[in-house]
This record gives sequence, C-alpha cells and structure tokens, in this order.
Amino acid sequence: MTSEPAPPAADDPWVPAGGSFGRGSDRRLAALVRDAVRIDRQIARLQARRASVLDAVADVAECRAESASAQAREHELIIRDVSAELGTALRFSDRVIQAQVADATALVHRFPRTHAALEAGSISMSHARVILHTGFPIEDPALLDAFEAEAVPLAQHSSPGRLRSRIRMSAEASRNSPIDERHRAARARRCISVADGEDGMSDVHAHLPTALARALTDRIHAYALSIKRRRRNDPAHAGDDRTLAQISADVFCDLLLTTDPATAGDGLTSIRAHVQVTIPAAVLTGASASGAELAGHGPIDPDTARTLAAVAPGWDRLFQHPTSGHVLEIDRYQPSADQRRILRVRDERCRFPGCGHPATRSDADHTIDAALGGPTAISNLGHFCRRHHTLKHHTRWRADNLPGGIIRWTSPLGAVYTDHPPRTVTFTAPTGPAGDPPF
Repeated sequence: MTSEPAPPAADDPWVPAGGSFGRGSDRRLAALVRDAVRIDRQIARLQARRASVLDAVADVAECRAESASAQAREHELIIRDVSAELGTALRFSDRVIQAQVADATALVHRFPRTHAALEAGSISMSHARVILHTGFPIEDPALLDAFEAEAVPLAQHSSPGRLRSRIRMSAEASRNSPIDERHRAARARRCISVADGEDGMSDVHAHLPTALARALTDRIHAYALSIKRRRRNDPAHAGDDRTLAQISADVFCDLLLTTDPATAGDGLTSIRAHVQVTIPAAVLTGASASGAELAGHGPIDPDTARTLAAVAPGWDRLFQHPTSGHVLEIDRYQPSADQRRILRVRDERCRFPGCGHPATRSDADHTIDAALGGPTAISNLGHFCRRHHTLKHHTRWRADNLPGGIIRWTSPLGAVYTDHPPRTVTFTAPTGPAGDPPF
C-alpha cells in the first residue's frame, strides 16, 4: 500500500489558483510532483551538509600538515592519505574524494551564498556546481561576490543549462587575466582520453582548441555527407543503410587509421592488434561465441575478435591455471622484431642442409610446431625457405634445435643431418695493456 502524499505547502509556486487540482489522475500526478519537489529539497539540504563535512575533512588535513610543518610534497601526501581514509569508507577512489573535498571547500568558503541556498533547498547540487565551476576562475573577491549575488537568484528560477549560458558572460567580464593568456594556458591542457562503455563501445574525448574541434567535426561531417550522397545514387551500395551519424563515426576512424575515408568503415582491418589467445582458442575457431576479451576493457564480440586476429602480425598464447585462472606461461606465436633480427644474423640462409636461399626471403618458423607446444624462442626458431618450410610441416622430415644454433634434421628413413649456422660474424673480447679485460 502507498500512503497519500502530504498536502501542498502554502509557498509551493506550482499550486494552481484555488489551491486544488481535479480528481483522478491529475490529483495523483500533482501529489507525486509535490513529493518529488520535497524529496529534491531534502537531498539538496543533505548535499549542503555533506559539503560541510568534506570541508571539515580538509581542515583536519590542513591541521595535520601544519603540525608536521609539511613541505609542499608532504602536504599533498597528507591530503591523499586523508582522502584515501574517507574514500575506502565510502567505497570511492581517493582521487574522486580528493576532488570532492576541494570542491566542497570552495563551495563553503568562496561561494557562501550558493552553499546557503543549497542548504535551504532552494537550488539543487547541479545548480551549485554550475555556479562553482563558472565562477571559480574569478580572482577578485569583490567581483566574485557580485557574480554570486547575481547567479544565485537566477539559479532559483532556471534549469542548470540555462543558468550556465546566462552567467557565463558575467564570469568572463569579472576575470582579471587577459583572455589571450587564459586561452594559451587552456591550450596547454589539450589531451585525448578514452572512457570504456558497455557492449564493446567506448567514448573518445578530445579536449582541443574550439576552432580545431569545430574544424574537425565539420570536415568529418562533410566527408560523411559526400559518402552518403554518392552511395545513395550508386546501385552497388544499395545495401548500405547506415545513418549519417554512423558514417561520420566510420570516417573518424578511417581518417586516423587508414588516412583514406573514401570507404568509411574499414578502420578495423587496419588495426594491427596484440592478440592474446587463451588456450583453448574456441572463439578463433568458431566453436564458441563468447570468451574473447580486450585486455584492460572486457568482453568483445567474436566477429571483432576474429577480424583482429586475422590481421594481427603476431599472437600471444596465454596458458592459465584451469582452476584459479592465474597465468602460468605466455609465449608469442610470431617471432618479435628483436628475435627476427637475431635470427637473420645467426642464420643468413635457409637452415635446411645444402640450401642457400637467403634468410631475408625465408620464413622464421618454429622447429617444434607452436600448435604442439613449441615456444616462440630463439632456441626453437630457424629460417626455412618456403620449399623446406612446407617439407618440414607436411612430410616426415623432422627438425630439432640443438645448443649453439645447430639444427638437426632427421629424414623419413632415419638419416640424421646436422646444419650449423654460418660463422661469418665473430665477436672478440677486448683486452687491456696486460692482456686482461679492461673491465
């Protein structure tokens, strides 16, 4: 059962003339609106109180720093320590709490009118944040007080979005530093960041000078519009039903990954991924539709996983404990660039006995197949021309690595042939005047 909401307060501005609504759904809706307004006012009062508590936490940190005569770095560590204490209790990161403590201190001390209005429940925390962040750069206390005196009454009758647009120019006019200096400092903070979302999607955030940001989006939109118009009139692309927004996203990826936005949508195939294959690799073989994971993010769909694997220059095999899931061993299916350089110097040619095919045109391959557990290590690699590579894999010829880069071949009839690496490069240790090593 639900209790009947309390009657409207006399000062509620939305109560209609005559003080009553009609019966039925209108009356019920009016009661719910009244409850929502009352709850939001209570939340605002609690948030004002929370700001006061966080400000008191900052005072504790300051007292600790003063009693310890802390230097700048030690002072920062004390703030982090206190923030970590509170953060663990509230199940927030200490970075989040430290930022909240700084905002609370500014709200209580630099914006007392805003804090008082929040405490009275006449504005929300969203309004308070707009006033705080818009007015925070104002250095002069008198100008800041005048700004706040104008902003708080506006907040009591405006949405946060409208409030921001109405007070932005007042804040700009109250700044002391020249606009060019501030814009130069702002440009120094340009950056790119990624926020992972759900279902294999993420948001790329670019903090850029406004002129560049607008130019980038205008260019992407122009490319996307051109592609959409061209494909609309081309029977070969009759099945392309992407929206303009989807084409714009594809163009954005293609410009960065392929430098060619004409196709709009091939960016994924341009990624040279670092693919971690968990054994068994059921997703890659198509035996399973789940289990693929992007390191540092989480699950990805099997089609994306297989596309990345198909164009990856190398894979990592990841062996895990069957019960705990702990990593036991890892090796790479394809040799790394460093391994390839070492092998080219060591081998110079195909390592099949009597073959002179140069290593630069041969395959760096496992002697014990990776599928059979052979590691991707110098001790299990050698250069084989395509002919002898095929011979090793598809006939009864067997190659085994021995110490010193020696490869021993065993023929189908049991004959053994040993291939030594060429010794055209010799390293001689230098000696000192008395014949001893110099170090």
